[in-house]
Amino acid sequence: MKSFINIYTMIFLGLMLSFSTAEAQRMRHGGGSNRGGGGRSHSINGGARHSSSRPSTSQYSNKKSYDRESNSNSKSHANNKIENKSNNNNTVNKGHNKVNIDNSKHNTNVNVNVNKNTNVRIDNRHSNRYYNGHRGYYPYRYHPYRPYYYGPYWHPYGFFITTLAVTVVIVSVQNQQYYYDQGVYYTQSSGGYTVVSAPVNVVVETLPIGAEEVEMDKDEYYYFGGTFYSQTKEGYKVVNAPDGAIILNIPEGAKEEEIDGNKYVTYNNVYFQPMTQDGKDVYQVVSMVSSDS
Repeated sequence: MKSFINIYTMIFLGLMLSFSTAEAQRMRHGGGSNRGGGGRSHSINGGARHSSSRPSTSQYSNKKSYDRESNSNSKSHANNKIENKSNNNNTVNKGHNKVNIDNSKHNTNVNVNVNKNTNVRIDNRHSNRYYNGHRGYYPYRYHPYRPYYYGPYWHPYGFFITTLAVTVVIVSVQNQQYYYDQGVYYTQSSGGYTVVSAPVNVVVETLPIGAEEVEMDKDEYYYFGGTFYSQTKEGYKVVNAPDGAIILNIPEGAKEEEIDGNKYVTYNNVYFQPMTQDGKDVYQVVSMVSSDS
């Protein structure tokens, strides 16, 4: 009987020892759950818990939401900029996302008001004349008058200066003395000198730099700053504007006049008809007569 009791006791102790050993092994391998997942810490996802340095999925979702909101705000700011521009005469077509800019301010004509002259008209006799082989004046083609800039030494009629340049040359005609400098003529006035129109028949030794060469019915003329010259033995003589002559530029001081529905440029009592030749905007000298004749 004792032998059976001893056998059962040994079996019981053996079972208890086996259970204790298994429990001890489980505690050694499973207790790492408090240290970040033990051997699973090399997993791509960082083990059983999220890394404190990696944002959660909800954080990424918030970032995307913020980006969309930022883009929306950016578009809103862009629209505000366009609308602000609309205050400067710009029109915004929001429905089609197109912006139509009004550039009318950049297309301002030099002469806003054009005088209407009913006292003169084109001399119809020009149609029976030939100008460089062309019968009558060339066809009228309007282009706005834009004063040509001849340089800092050139001044329009009426301009006043107190002292003259050292390059001035004294010339005279009909007992009248003038001061000539680079295409500009002065007369002495109170306290200084005033620019006047070039006196006809006065002779100068040299032409100003930039003078145009003008051929008219086998005659040769030179033009500069509203003045025509013809060459003589003494130099270059100021002449009246030859009828039908074509020139490129008209200086500051001219004005536009409307005559019989067309606009002409008048300078120093000479009328110029706007026209086009070889693709260039030019002017032709035209003769006017009284509208009563």
